Amino acid sequence: MEGPPVIGIPRALGYYEYLPLWRAFFEALGCAVILSPPTNKALLDQGVRAAVDEACLPVKMYYGHVKALAGKADHVFAPRMISVQPKTYLCPKFLGLPDMIRGAAAFDGGYPPLLIVDVNTRHPGGGWEKALTEAAGKLNFSRARAREALKVARKAQDEFESRLLQGEHPPTALARWEKTGRVLEPGGLLPRLPARHREPLTGEEPRIAVAGHPYQLFDPFTSMNLLHKLKSRGIRVVTPMAVTEEKTRQATCHLPKRLFWSFGQKMLGGSLHLLKGPIDGLIYVAAFGCGPDSLVGEMVERHARRLGNVPYLLLTVDEHTGEAGVVTRLEAFIDLVARRRETAEAATAAEG
Repeated sequence: MEGPPVIGIPRALGYYEYLPLWRAFFEALGCAVILSPPTNKALLDQGVRAAVDEACLPVKMYYGHVKALAGKADHVFAPRMISVQPKTYLCPKFLGLPDMIRGAAAFDGGYPPLLIVDVNTRHPGGGWEKALTEAAGKLNFSRARAREALKVARKAQDEFESRLLQGEHPPTALARWEKTGRVLEPGGLLPRLPARHREPLTGEEPRIAVAGHPYQLFDPFTSMNLLHKLKSRGIRVVTPMAVTEEKTRQATCHLPKRLFWSFGQKMLGGSLHLLKGPIDGLIYVAAFGCGPDSLVGEMVERHARRLGNVPYLLLTVDEHTGEAGVVTRLEAFIDLVARRRETAEAATAAEG
């Protein structure tokens, strides 16, 4: 007797924002779910060889993560993410990525079968519920079973997003869903974070905002473990993931028009909101060759300059970026932040 379908989920791109939704849904259907391994050099090199040269680093990583699931999964879930919020689009590479992977498979081989569905909120009812219901149908599950699985998936995703807004970073918040999607106790959500995660900054630890696409910022390999490096130096890190949608909109309401890239809008609005708060500096992590990053990073830098007292660092990374160079720039930036804090504290003491 055949076992349940095994669904593979690449540990890249939408993984850092939608893993709870995806895993909880497929496990509630009765599927087995496996993840690709964490990014490493061999996996990245494999993706670089397979992808077109014009692709950005996160897309090249995705190729490697999909291929790493070959022989382990019956299907790899590869949604075509066209629009995940009303009146917005995602990067064109997201739109074409499933076809790019299929093209690579036809040319090179060694790729697992893809489970492809469209996510397009620009069409009525074209969001995740429709896409996941379609995915269930392709796996020969009934619509009734899909509806029940969607209830579990929505609850898991809501719980995950609430923890992000409390200040928990995605790698920590995702840890429980990397093991299973069945983590919610009957009758309620997981316990709220301890109070120390929600309290405003106190004491003398520097507070630095770090902005960037979650799939780049929270991947330890491609981000050169940036967040850990900052925390190990006694720095408190905040990211746009902890900024609500309402605050994101308010921070960009003065702009002539809203960005039509949903991820770019989140990064821009979240960064501008954080620039208004008590932070000692802002680091923007961009992928080389990413058009939206080029625009959003420039806009964030201009606002930081207008404020005049917020140090800003742009880190652009690709597959050739060396950790030594990143560490050198990071240490210089931290020294700048420390000098700014010392100057401000001395001025405050003199006034007192």
